[in-house]
Amino acid sequence: MNQTTLNLLPVAPTYFEWRGHRIAHYHTGEGEPVLLIHSINAAASAFEMRGPFTGLGDGFAVHAIDLLGYGNSDRPTRTYQAEDYIDQIGVALERIGQPVTLIASSLSSAYAITAAARWPDRVKALVLACPTGMGQLSDPAGPIARRIHQSLRGSAGRAIFDRLTSRKGTAYFLRSQAYHDPATVTSATHDGFYLTSRRPGAHYAPICFLTGLLNCDVRAILPTLRQPTLLIWGRQATTTPVKRADAFLAANPRVRLEVIDQASMLVQDEKPAEFNALVRTFLASTVHAMPSHGEPVLS
Repeated sequence: MNQTTLNLLPVAPTYFEWRGHRIAHYHTGEGEPVLLIHSINAAASAFEMRGPFTGLGDGFAVHAIDLLGYGNSDRPTRTYQAEDYIDQIGVALERIGQPVTLIASSLSSAYAITAAARWPDRVKALVLACPTGMGQLSDPAGPIARRIHQSLRGSAGRAIFDRLTSRKGTAYFLRSQAYHDPATVTSATHDGFYLTSRRPGAHYAPICFLTGLLNCDVRAILPTLRQPTLLIWGRQATTTPVKRADAFLAANPRVRLEVIDQASMLVQDEKPAEFNALVRTFLASTVHAMPSHGEPVLS
């Protein structure tokens, strides 16, 4: 069924195929390629990467995708798994055809780490915003969670999803978890998240997330990663607090940390100028060297 394209980024998407489904791909700018991977939540899409997408276009070839089940990509009825998203990142990297810097948010950072380890020739560096996978959102879903997922695939799950992603529910999520400054949540920001959750099939991927099917464990992978890696954390993040950075820093000496004040989980959209400046400095000065740890964090 044809649908109006969501206005998520300032360019229209093109599409590539993944296992018979369409994946939305956005591109702007010229230069060294970066690939933006949005987070996983009930109303996720490339919209939350608009700050890096627009701010890095001067000097970089910026690519972004909507993962399957989100944004302008297809939303088929299926049991979504972390491996699906890792593979979609791999296909996007292959299409770009040059070594890429991966910039990913939250749970998708674990997918990016896994992709970088799996295809090291395709990924030259990583920038991870409030990442998970080192003990948080890392345990595989058990039998009970899988039974709950099955019960949520139908009308009951859709009803719960519709309540969570109502205009009121979306506003609560944005102000309590995604952003620190309530003034950041403008009507345009609210609409960008709310409207993407209104598409047919929008609940299938999020209920997999809520029941743990999209969890991704990188505790054994991160220590082996060879690429320079920058963590950028919002100091006021609550869902993924900055003390979680300790595990990443301890696991691999190539990982460094920068913390942006007055920002929460979606730090790349709440403080885009500061975020983009850190990315540019990192890629200019450390992408070919082993960086030292950034700001220390006390557990």
